[in-house]
Amino acid sequence: MDHAPKKPATVTEVGTAECWRLIETQRLGRLALVDAAGEPVIYPVNFAVADGILYIRSAHDAKLRLLTSHPTVAFEIDGEEAGERWSVVVRGEAAHVDLDAELRRTRATGLRSMSPTPKPHVIRIAPRSVTGRRFRERGEVEALRSLIFRPPAETLPPAARLPIVDVTVTMVSIVAPLV
Repeated sequence: MDHAPKKPATVTEVGTAECWRLIETQRLGRLALVDAAGEPVIYPVNFAVADGILYIRSAHDAKLRLLTSHPTVAFEIDGEEAGERWSVVVRGEAAHVDLDAELRRTRATGLRSMSPTPKPHVIRIAPRSVTGRRFRERGEVEALRSLIFRPPAETLPPAARLPIVDVTVTMVSIVAPLV
């Protein structure tokens, strides 16, 4: 058993260029807005990047109305690479895209939504800041996950509970004559 002290996990800042590289490896992120009551709201969104601008698609829905009335947003993506976890946060201003040249540019990115709901509106997020960080997971994460993310069995519906296995052990004693 290895009793060497474990190196403490470190969180390192990711530079802007590396943040953009990580952003461009993904197609799904989280858009954080503030609703009319001042409460945070988070939407999963597909996105594309062109010339340092993020683009998303939207239906004519609450998200579009919130973006129009409260254009300051945060956008987050995260992932894993080479055994490290990373996260990138973009803070900026959102605006509806209505210029033909910019709409053509977004078409060239292949921007599309995975949602079955039509998303005819294109939204631009002009970054004010782009920050990121990465870290290596601590060793005991897997052991903790089962405790953190598994609710008590009695709170789960029967179909979601782990099966109870009845293990009966029978002791058999065999006595053989000495020859």
